[in-house]
Amino acid sequence: MTSPANPSAFENWNGEQGLRWVASADQRDQILAPAADALLATANPALGSRVLDIGCGCGVTTLLAASSIGPDGWVTGVDISAPMLEEARGRARARGVTNAEFVHADAQIHAFEPESVDLVMSRFGTMFFADPGAAFANIAAAVRPGGRLCLATWQPLVANEWLLVPATALLRHTDLPAAMAPTEPGMFAQSDPEVVTAVLDAAGFADVQLAATEVTFALGSTVDEAVDYLAETGPGRLLLAAIPEGSAREAALADVRESLVAYQSDAGVRLGGGIWIITATRQR
Repeated sequence: MTSPANPSAFENWNGEQGLRWVASADQRDQILAPAADALLATANPALGSRVLDIGCGCGVTTLLAASSIGPDGWVTGVDISAPMLEEARGRARARGVTNAEFVHADAQIHAFEPESVDLVMSRFGTMFFADPGAAFANIAAAVRPGGRLCLATWQPLVANEWLLVPATALLRHTDLPAAMAPTEPGMFAQSDPEVVTAVLDAAGFADVQLAATEVTFALGSTVDEAVDYLAETGPGRLLLAAIPEGSAREAALADVRESLVAYQSDAGVRLGGGIWIITATRQR
């Protein structure tokens, strides 16, 4: 692939972070399944259509789309993480999927075939763009006039109980890292509806709509499982990294455990989440 537009993100997702996601891919897909289901329910890829899945990671949404479009359709999953794409290809082979491919590329700058796809979709795969305007303009060029865009992104932190509850506990021990700011590439980079709408309008999309969608995430069967998962998420790792190892970090994790006890039931540790399902149409 050509040189990435965001070298630090490329390094992370082809290094430790990408390997970490591969190692826990099944667990993460299970936890994030409500978001994938919400995305696919709205995207609703049509039989025989051509689909582009941006930031496909280990391929769960690509393979869901492949099952919807039938043998006459085609879906291309694109990601900058080689380890995650290898996992995605293995999953496709294991399931006998023949109408999907996975491409190692940076969607911000990749030379997509112009006006070649009917639908662009992404589950949390567009939040790390170094230049969102240029990235979405590049993606828009791949969509036929009248084609559709459907994205799942995060609402702000305050709408995500599953992050806010443990983060509040950790913030008794450290400060909020700059990398979690909504103005930076990362989890909340597309949480502001006005910003998202302006970027997509300028990129060549029309009829931009953001639907606030509430989901519930089952983070583990026990509090300890939930804490282990949260400690490996991006925000959790960032906050914990700012707390010295040893007694200080143990005290912080103890506070997180205590904060989650109220959310445990026979169904496990379940907390609410808020996502945007963003839809738009390629301008004709």
